[in-house]
Amino acid sequence: MRTVLWMVGLVVGLAMAQAPDPTKFGFFEEKASFIVQPWEYLRVGMGSLVLTVPSGAFGCDPARFELLSGDPKAWQEWVPKGQKVLLAFAFRVTDLKTNQRILQFAQPLHVSFYSQAIGPQAQYLDVTFANPPTVTPNSIKRDDSSD
Repeated sequence: MRTVLWMVGLVVGLAMAQAPDPTKFGFFEEKASFIVQPWEYLRVGMGSLVLTVPSGAFGCDPARFELLSGDPKAWQEWVPKGQKVLLAFAFRVTDLKTNQRILQFAQPLHVSFYSQAIGPQAQYLDVTFANPPTVTPNSIKRDDSSD
């Protein structure tokens, strides 16, 4: 069976009047929340997920970074038959100076997810908060050196 790793990142147009609320798309559980200073480099391991936030990722003001998770089964209907969603998550980032959502990052974040279910044919999918979600598949490479 082919497996799929969903990597849901908040990708929205800057013309939007209000940032979408990830909880309206099933991301109810807050897995982590951090205050990130502009000069900080953050690397956090949470089980089989590793998140890296480079310094300056959210601009020049302190920000609250939230990692939200959703039920992978809720996203299964958008996946091709024979594939399985292993992980569904979203980011919510708020500028603490303006209390506005940050919709575009100055530096890319890096997320790693490790699972025995990820094989050579696995993919990750970036989605936007649309109804239904817009899906963009990407191939991933599995690092078998740790097996």
